[in-house]
This record gives sequence, C-alpha cells and structure tokens, in this order.
Amino acid sequence: MTHSNDPGSIANMAGIQTAIANNDATELKALLGDQQLGTLQKDYLFDLAKLSGNTEVQDIISDAPEKP
Repeated sequence: MTHSNDPGSIANMAGIQTAIANNDATELKALLGDQQLGTLQKDYLFDLAKLSGNTEVQDIISDAPEKP
C-alpha cells in the first residue's frame, strides 16, 4: 500500500483510519510514527478503535503523543 507519511496529509489520516478499521496494529504504528495528535483527533481515532474492540489498536492510540 502506498501512502503519504506526511502527518498532516489527508492520505495519512485516511490510512490511519483504514488501519484501525482493519485492526492492523503494525500499519497503524508505521503511519502514526512519532507524530503528535491533536486532542480531538486522538479522541476520534480512539472512539473508532473502540468500535473494533481491539485493545492493541486502542493502546497504540492511547500511547500516541498529544500536541502541546
């Protein structure tokens, strides 16, 4: 899968959402990298992850750094 690693890109966000929906923890880690998430963005992604019930994916999002 080809995707942009630019943290602010729409393609990166779509890839993150797809990785969460597919319960693909490895891809999610790669897409998130070291980027910092805004509070609303992180809350949204965590809510999306909760729908799957995959605790590993939820933990990855919980552990992602937040923008100051």
